[in-house]
Amino acid sequence: MSRSRKKLNLQRVAGMLAHTELASTDPEATRTFLEKVFKWNLEEVETPTGRLIRYQTPGGARGSIRGTRPKEAPAAINYILVEDIEPTASMIKRSGGEILMPIVDVPQMGRFFWFKVPGGPVLAAWQDAADRDH
Repeated sequence: MSRSRKKLNLQRVAGMLAHTELASTDPEATRTFLEKVFKWNLEEVETPTGRLIRYQTPGGARGSIRGTRPKEAPAAINYILVEDIEPTASMIKRSGGEILMPIVDVPQMGRFFWFKVPGGPVLAAWQDAADRDH
């Protein structure tokens, strides 16, 4: 197995960029491009919320590629790992951020919401499920 294909065990700590989601109008073309150009390790998976392509970069960063929804522009959303999602949402609001999507539960995986930070960037907060296999 080449070094880029080995599974890397990165420590997950609150505050890290835990996941980057790529919304694509053509997930298969996005996958092929990232495999060819950057040698990313990608696999198609079925999740409780539908089909997506999961990836891991040679440096260990993880994410997924999914199809865009109707009227959604292609984009990338970075998910920041948090220990407790409700207090994080409150702190974001108190600190001048805007919640764009209420908390969503993803069975067997975790919980998340999208928010806008002052100045405009959109990010997401993610809390792992207590029994999630990392």
